[in-house]
Amino acid sequence: MYGISQLSSEQNIMVVAFPAVRQSEGGPAGYLSPFAEAGVNMDMICQGLPQGDVAAMSFTTSYDNWSIVMRTLPQVTAGKSGPAPLISGGYTKLTLFGQEMPNLCGVASRVMEVMAAAQVPIHLITTSSVDISLLVAAEDEDTALEALRKAFGL
Repeated sequence: MYGISQLSSEQNIMVVAFPAVRQSEGGPAGYLSPFAEAGVNMDMICQGLPQGDVAAMSFTTSYDNWSIVMRTLPQVTAGKSGPAPLISGGYTKLTLFGQEMPNLCGVASRVMEVMAAAQVPIHLITTSSVDISLLVAAEDEDTALEALRKAFGL
């Protein structure tokens, strides 16, 4: 209903964020490839708008990959300038799916309004033409799911 037909959640998610990815130092490939080669399944890959040569970038993965991520970080950051990566856990990924979304205006806006009204902070947002993925603190999962189900009649 209202453009959303399915809502799912995935627990035990961590975020790996790089505040200053430089195109001149390999760009996103220079950061993501070592994790892929180490067997880390990355999701919610997000890059901010570059400012000159630099852009912030992050991805999510299962917290089960924590030890692999930590072992891979030295290889990723070797020879690169900029601030240290930020790593945090304790998140849940919420995914809203709707085949009708490409033809409807305001679906994402409504999702954000629902989350704001429920007082659930959103830590990361990614979208495609048919889904919206939100990263929320694990302790906010139930509140978020209840609010979204009610708002979208799920």
